[in-house]
Amino acid sequence: MPRSGAVLLENEPLLAAAVIAAQATLEKSGFRQRDVRFFLELFSNWLQSTTGTWTLELHNTQVQRALDLHAVAGWAARIGKKPPRYRLTPEGLVELLRRLVRRKNLARPDEFFLVFHIIDAYGPRLRALVMRGGMLASRTLAVDVDELLDPAKLVQRERATVARELERLALRVEEARQTSALTRKLLKEKASLSEVVAAVEKRFPYGLNSQKPLSELFQDLPAPWRRAELEEIAERRAGGLWGPTRDLLVAYDRILVGLVRIES
Repeated sequence: MPRSGAVLLENEPLLAAAVIAAQATLEKSGFRQRDVRFFLELFSNWLQSTTGTWTLELHNTQVQRALDLHAVAGWAARIGKKPPRYRLTPEGLVELLRRLVRRKNLARPDEFFLVFHIIDAYGPRLRALVMRGGMLASRTLAVDVDELLDPAKLVQRERATVARELERLALRVEEARQTSALTRKLLKEKASLSEVVAAVEKRFPYGLNSQKPLSELFQDLPAPWRRAELEEIAERRAGGLWGPTRDLLVAYDRILVGLVRIES
């Protein structure tokens, strides 16, 4: 995929929000690519205000290419030629709402807060916008709209993602600590370092073990590092990397619970 496409894919919720905002603002006349770009810059500016470190930079041709793809997919109708204007179809609006709310990872909590704000503050208006667009192709899509515009369900999905990640991090923390404990035990029993590596590799295979086995990885490490990596560094990784990340997610989950209380 060209880099322009990759940038849009990485920021798909932001693009969906911008297109929806352009449709809502210019429902009668249709929106242009520059209208979408304005909302992209506005929303990225809001996010920059929360983090102070990030803004999305896109060229007109990137936004135009995305809109043309929307038209090809049947999500938008192209009206007028110079400059081209667009109007979302009812199905296109539902699809963009789906892309707005269904995040795939936890990389950007501030992005989730933006999505929550849009659904929480503009949900009734967005529902009316879908209804004014015309008859949906199926009753299933109408049910989808109710779910997509429900702030509580939005938070519920995000909390489910957090819970899965917390479970994964807890496992990593525990395995790292057990790796250090097993290493100390075996070394105390006079096992050789190669025997220790083999035991750890069998009991606690790391994430890329199928790509590069632990025994092979350790051969690449300088000799003085090998024992420390298993005996000390593994445990430090639990306390200095995965443990704090877990604590951040626990705090994030508490904030998510608070959002539901605000909405109710």
